[in-house]
Amino acid sequence: MTPDTSPSRSRRVRPLVVVIASLAALAAVAVVIPIALQYANRGESLPLFRLQPVLAVAAAPCAGTDLPDPGGTECLRLANGVTVKEVAAAEAVQGQGTGGWAVEVALGPDDAAAFAEMTRKIAAESGPRNRLAVVVDGEVLSAPVVGEAITGGRMQIAGSFTREEAADLARRLGEGR
Repeated sequence: MTPDTSPSRSRRVRPLVVVIASLAALAAVAVVIPIALQYANRGESLPLFRLQPVLAVAAAPCAGTDLPDPGGTECLRLANGVTVKEVAAAEAVQGQGTGGWAVEVALGPDDAAAFAEMTRKIAAESGPRNRLAVVVDGEVLSAPVVGEAITGGRMQIAGSFTREEAADLARRLGEGR
């Protein structure tokens, strides 16, 4: 009987993991750079954040393009929604009833109109399609239930933010990053 000289399974898997991770990084760059160039060529800044309706909810871990909720227990499948391009004001505030911190955001006129129309449609849905995800830099910060149309152009991004985290997010949104 001849000894087994084949590489161990862990040695074969390691290069595969490196290849997959490299391909994922290249794919991310291939998506981000063209989007950034598209906005730069039009003289616009990158979108500040996205407001995306929730289509479905599944238990973690997330697969495909689903994003984890802030607690990491649910995976959210999101529709396109509204890309916010103008924030009139953003400030860190004490969260209502949570004891934590939140960010109060006043949207620009165009974004406020699109937000009002989207929340009107979402409020008419049943769960989980009655939720709206606030996505900043590809991360879901909040995904609350929408009970009625929000027509004033103001929203609050609530989460488990510290005072410093809320202040940093408000600064980033207020300055357009």
